[in-house]
Amino acid sequence: MHRATPLNSSFVGYVSGGARSVVDKVDDTKLMQEMGGNFMANETRQAIEAAQNYGFSSVTFDAEKDQMGKIIGSAETFVNFNGGNRSFPSAGTIDDRRHRMFKLEKGDTAMFRGRGDKQQFHMTKDGGFWTAPQDKTVRMHLLEKDSESNDSVQQQSDEEIAELAKRGVFVRPLAEGGQESTTEDGKKQKRGQEALYKDGQKSKMFVEVTKDKTRMGGKTCHMALDDGNTYVHAHSDKNVYLGAEAGKGTFSMLVTLDGPCVNSKGKIG
Repeated sequence: MHRATPLNSSFVGYVSGGARSVVDKVDDTKLMQEMGGNFMANETRQAIEAAQNYGFSSVTFDAEKDQMGKIIGSAETFVNFNGGNRSFPSAGTIDDRRHRMFKLEKGDTAMFRGRGDKQQFHMTKDGGFWTAPQDKTVRMHLLEKDSESNDSVQQQSDEEIAELAKRGVFVRPLAEGGQESTTEDGKKQKRGQEALYKDGQKSKMFVEVTKDKTRMGGKTCHMALDDGNTYVHAHSDKNVYLGAEAGKGTFSMLVTLDGPCVNSKGKIG
C-alpha cells in the first residue's frame, strides 16, 4: 500500500497544479493556437494548446534571446496541467510586458500591436480612438464578396449539389480559407478562417487615411450633413454634383473664368 507523506503530497500538489511559463514562440498555423515555453528549470515544452477568446485572436512576438540562446525577454503565460498530469499542459491567457498597453483608466478597453508600431484602438470615457503612425495606413473597406454560411459541415454531397443545380437550386459555399476535412459520413467540413485584409486592400469600396491623402471610394461617394442630405456627390457617371444628390434637383455644368468645367455640375435654384 502506498502512503502519501505530507512532503510527498505537497510536492505532487505543487508540480501538478500549474506553473508560470515564458513564451518562446507561438504557432498560429494550427486550428487551435499552440505555444512553446519553459516552466521550471530545464523543463521545456512545445505544441501546448493556447486557446483564444472567440472573436479575438493575437499572435505574440517571439522571445528575445542572448548569444547563448537564453531567453532575456518574452511574453508570459500561466500553464495548467489538466487532471494533474504534467504531460498534459494547456496555456492560459498570454500577456507581454514588453508591449502591453498599460496605465489605462478604469473602464477603458483597448487593442494594440507591438509598442513600436504605435497602433491602438482605445475605448475611453471620451470616445473611441483608432491611432496609427503616419507611415501606416488606416483603412476600412468592404470585400467585393457577399457573406457566406457559418455552417462548418456541408450538408449536401457534390453529386447532390450538382443535381440541385440542374433544377435551378444553388447551394451557398462554405467560407473561404481555413482547413477542409471529411466527416465519417463523407460530408465536407471546414474549420477556421484566414485573414482577409489583403483582399480588402484591393477593394474599391473603402475609406482610407494615409499621411499623403485621405480617400474614399465606392460606386458613388456622398458627403452629407446631419440633416441627412447629400451636398457633394461623386457619381458613377464620372461627374461631381454640388448642392445635392444627383437626380434630386436640376443641375447644370459649372463655369469658371476660364470656361466650363468638364465634370462638375451645380444644383440650380
